[in-house]
Amino acid sequence: MRQLEIDAGNTFLKWRLRSQGGVSEVRRLATAEVREGRVEVPHDWRLARQAMVASVAGGVVNDWLKAVLTDLSIPVDFVQVSAQLCGLTNAYENPQQMGVDRWVAMLAAWQQVRQGVCIVDAGSAITVDFVNAKGVHLGGYIVPGQRLLHSSLLGATQGVRWAELPDSCSVRPGDSTAACVRNGGNYLLSALLQRVQADCEEYAIGHIFLTGGDAAELHCHTHVGQLQKTLVLDGLQWLRRE
Repeated sequence: MRQLEIDAGNTFLKWRLRSQGGVSEVRRLATAEVREGRVEVPHDWRLARQAMVASVAGGVVNDWLKAVLTDLSIPVDFVQVSAQLCGLTNAYENPQQMGVDRWVAMLAAWQQVRQGVCIVDAGSAITVDFVNAKGVHLGGYIVPGQRLLHSSLLGATQGVRWAELPDSCSVRPGDSTAACVRNGGNYLLSALLQRVQADCEEYAIGHIFLTGGDAAELHCHTHVGQLQKTLVLDGLQWLRRE
């Protein structure tokens, strides 16, 4: 039976099909286009017999997903954050306050290694979550991602302007406003990953997984950690089994 797995984020809505033969290629739509009603239902969704959704995209996108999947007669489960699942314990006093993408990514990482692991999810925001060797979530951080850093400079300053940002992983001092902004963002995020690495040593955590739309870009700054681009989608299978 084919299961449709959907990761609805702030920037992209990603999906794939899972069956006994494995998983299909991950596809995506811009979440903004879904909110604006400018998308058609993906053809491959019609092949699914059930769907699981991890969504932080908000009410408009969730309502669209519910309506589309109902029209296709596909039962859908919007997964929720819990206090404990599959040997993983949530640090939040109120688990429902946590973004479900963080919880599902932690679950996937924990099930993969069953050892101490840190998950860095690089999207519109960057989240960092630490899980120790006993499966206890130690807590985490939420900081702006590259795009939010850039947009905050545009919105809060008058003199910092640029035509186009260079595509670069450099953390060297820039020689133009565009290079200063781009490399400055890289510099901050590089420092973040170095601190994450130091904290993992302190907490006896041996694995760092990078996921999310900007994970590859984040990885190129320091080469810290291991790229795991589909952690949220990977985690959905464990909620189904539970």
